Amino acid sequence: MNYMNDITDAIRSFIRYVDAAAVKLKQPVKIYLAVVLAVLLAASAPIRAAAANEAFQTPQIVSESAVLMDAKTGQVLYEKNMHTQLYPASITKILTILLGIEHGQQQDKVTMSREAVFSILRGSSHIALTDGEEITLEQALMAAMLPSANDASNGIAEHISGSVEDFAVLMNQRAREAGALNSNFVNPHGLPDEEHVSTAYDMAMITRVALQNDKFRGIFGTVRYTIPSTNKQPESRDLWSEHRMLTTNKFYYEGVIGGKTGYTAISQNTLVTAAQRGDRELIAVVMKSQAYGVYTDTMALFDYGFNQFTEASFNPAELVTPSRGQDQTKLIADILNQNQDTIFTRLIHNSISPEEVSVDYRLVDESQNKPPDLQLNIRLDSAGSLQYADLGSVYLYNFDPAEENGRPAWVSFVVTAFKVLAYLIIGIVALLFILRWFIRARRMLKRRIRL
Repeated sequence: MNYMNDITDAIRSFIRYVDAAAVKLKQPVKIYLAVVLAVLLAASAPIRAAAANEAFQTPQIVSESAVLMDAKTGQVLYEKNMHTQLYPASITKILTILLGIEHGQQQDKVTMSREAVFSILRGSSHIALTDGEEITLEQALMAAMLPSANDASNGIAEHISGSVEDFAVLMNQRAREAGALNSNFVNPHGLPDEEHVSTAYDMAMITRVALQNDKFRGIFGTVRYTIPSTNKQPESRDLWSEHRMLTTNKFYYEGVIGGKTGYTAISQNTLVTAAQRGDRELIAVVMKSQAYGVYTDTMALFDYGFNQFTEASFNPAELVTPSRGQDQTKLIADILNQNQDTIFTRLIHNSISPEEVSVDYRLVDESQNKPPDLQLNIRLDSAGSLQYADLGSVYLYNFDPAEENGRPAWVSFVVTAFKVLAYLIIGIVALLFILRWFIRARRMLKRRIRL
């Protein structure tokens, strides 16, 4: 980039020199010089444009699969084979830990079974738990996250679901709820199994949901933890995070709030990391990487996401112009009017204007018992290679006046009719009481007059 700047500066200096000299020259020479200057300026334009574009580069990722996601909105900023199914290895434990938090209590007693202890592969990560050993659920969660203990992961699964097989069912159910639709989990630790697969995108979606849980965030970012002596182990166990971007070394990255490592011979290195700067929180997932490539790739992704994007705000009513069938046009206009104060945000690359954002839309959840909502699909018209063009979706809900508290319109009509009838009956009864009182009072007055 420096050589381009030098060329541009040299041309500008030459222009200033010639401009000053041209004042003393005759008219034909001035015209000649003007033509030369115009040619030089035209020739330098591509150089200046290239110099400007060189400042914006997408990350050069060596991992086979990667994704960079905005944790707040789920917007994808960068992707490389993000929907390709690969072996996740121990980043699987992110989902295991989330389920342990959601379905258990931190001080629950986890009793290790022989199956939980001895079913893991010889030589794989563990903290030497023994059959019948008792630890708290919190200690098991920390052991699964920091040193990636497979025996502790099995203990969590059995404690929550009774067996690893039943826990896998729960894992897949929760993954789908998180938006991870291309994954299949068969164990809580990620040790090799042909049917145990996930994608970079799915792992980012699972992590995004997990980060919304404060207890998970605390475990995710823990660097050191100590398990005191247990009923089977007289010595305490010191646990350390294996994620190198959390601790002081050449891979330390400012703003990292947590992460999970993974490795098997078949999956190679996998890594999930979350980092925050200001109000921006990003999730990076890299899979099937060699050696320290997971860290250099993750650092490159974060540099790209934090340095090359600016948050922009959009009002759906200003982006959508209904133009389909008369009935739909009125319905869409009504939904937009109901959501006229709705604002959504997206991260836009610094080389791209927010005016390049466009919206397509469709009505969703159409049924007899519920009015349809409006789904906005947001895209960049000309993102090029500097930003992933699909900016995700936004849902605008239809608060139909005919719908009350989620009830069908006919139910609301019946309720309203009963209310009117009840008020009418109360009014008639009140009127009868007044008439009765008036008649009695009039009779009493006549009797007094007679007396």
